[in-house]
Amino acid sequence: MKPGIRDFHRFAKGDFKRQLLTRYKRLEILTEADLQAYACELLRKFFRSNDPTGKRFRILNKPFFREIGIHPDVAVFKRGKPWVLFEIKERRDLPERAARKERNRLLEVRQALRGDTRPKRAYLLYAVRRGKKRALPGPKGEGTRYFFEIPIVLQGTWSIDRIKRWEREHKKWSKYTSEEPDTGVGK
Repeated sequence: MKPGIRDFHRFAKGDFKRQLLTRYKRLEILTEADLQAYACELLRKFFRSNDPTGKRFRILNKPFFREIGIHPDVAVFKRGKPWVLFEIKERRDLPERAARKERNRLLEVRQALRGDTRPKRAYLLYAVRRGKKRALPGPKGEGTRYFFEIPIVLQGTWSIDRIKRWEREHKKWSKYTSEEPDTGVGK
């Protein structure tokens, strides 16, 4: 099967999101870089299973778009041209203002790239502990068929108490410090 944009979209909103949420809950994703690495791994696996020759699709982590001077977090190229772009965030919550800034960046890329080099889709992928189902309320405006959110929100699946326990464990691993053993000397 040669995946089209609709096949990819179903994967991104379904299996891709579920697998990332599972890894986030298991504390395998502690930082934005972890989220980006797992996203690239899952995207490569998806395209490898649908494009065994590996000639149609290429997934790049932080490619530089020279004409417009930006580095999207992840880009999927189809036949050497940008096809799908991702901006990725991992944090406690994602304020609407920050999400709007990322959306505007992705919309600017679409405007700057012309013709057949224009990407078909752009996604804002974010993993947050607290927040709404979507960071950007209301209509999408000019990004209606181009911009999409992939929210991974713990609050929607867990209670506040469970999230607090998870955050303590997250903090332990993401900011690890070795405690000095108590020798009892000098007290």
